[in-house]
Amino acid sequence: MPTDLLAYYFPQYHADPRNDVLVHRGWTEWEVLREAQPHFPGHHWPRTPIWGATDEADPAAGRRKVAAARNAGLDGFILDWYWYDDAPYLNRFLDDALLPCLDGGDFRFALMWANHPWHDLYPSTVPDTTSGPATWFHAPTSTYAFERATQHVIDHYLTHPAYWRIDGRPYFSIYDLPDLLQAQGGVAATRGLLDSFRIRAADAGIDIHLNLVSTRFVDNRTDVLTTLGADSTTHYTWWHHDDHGFDRFPAAPYAHVAAKAAKAWPHYLGQEAVPYLPNVTVGWDPSPRTERWDHDRDRGYPYTGITADRSPEIFGTALREAIEVAERAGAPAVLINAWNEWTEDSYLEPDDRFGTAYLDTLAQITAERRTRSASGT
Repeated sequence: MPTDLLAYYFPQYHADPRNDVLVHRGWTEWEVLREAQPHFPGHHWPRTPIWGATDEADPAAGRRKVAAARNAGLDGFILDWYWYDDAPYLNRFLDDALLPCLDGGDFRFALMWANHPWHDLYPSTVPDTTSGPATWFHAPTSTYAFERATQHVIDHYLTHPAYWRIDGRPYFSIYDLPDLLQAQGGVAATRGLLDSFRIRAADAGIDIHLNLVSTRFVDNRTDVLTTLGADSTTHYTWWHHDDHGFDRFPAAPYAHVAAKAAKAWPHYLGQEAVPYLPNVTVGWDPSPRTERWDHDRDRGYPYTGITADRSPEIFGTALREAIEVAERAGAPAVLINAWNEWTEDSYLEPDDRFGTAYLDTLAQITAERRTRSASGT
């Protein structure tokens, strides 16, 4: 099966020293999930994780997650990775739970540097984004922050034997391209910064596969990706697509959004200037991260358009279509959002509404792929 399947992993379900100060001691995003409220009929909140509100930094939690993901057919996790104020943030799932259980196995991990500003969204008390929620950490997009963060990645992760590679090259993704371009003053300076990263990695014997995440907020995206020398691009969620389908309020039908995505994949695979990795989004509803959700239009994150009627069946159809178009185009992977974005309603982990249906659907698709591979079809 030439096309890998990986899911994004969001690591704010363990205590972090900075969250101890910003919120309260021992705080995790499980508290936001518990307080989530429905805002209209058919809006299914709150949710309860079947595995409980576990400490993801516990190695036992890491082993259970990896076992469940592997059994369902995932090849690995792409960790949302953070760096603020000259140090990692939310890193204990990766360092304390995930890496210790990957020795000698076939499950992989990679990093997507979520280099965006960190706002108070737990929950946001701002009813719209005209002023915006409070900023807790500014985007780490200065030259100094970029060099320090990427050197940490070079020194600690990219040579790990379980690190996911494309054609032998460790995959490293950068999420917030617009902020990076703005902070560096344009494309030319940003290209120089990325080149310096490649050179430092090469000095350590590493040939990086650099993925730059696409959004509709990047002007002249095709030219920008080419000029920056990206090795591939993708979208983190369907909400980032150019024509995303979140155009009905209070909620767009999940099937409608999925159909828009399926229509977009061949375009992105054929028209992007660099190889494209299709994304399949489990769901999209960041309303748990808001204190009041009463808008009738997209006001910007977290007050966006949403879906409320997602299902494992429609997700399965979308994933099958994404795999088919990816394999036909020779794309190296399909990326799933997400393993555990609970407060954006985009997660594969079992809950009290769907049970294990999403993992079961993924396992069924994996079995189908193995059957086709064995038969040569």
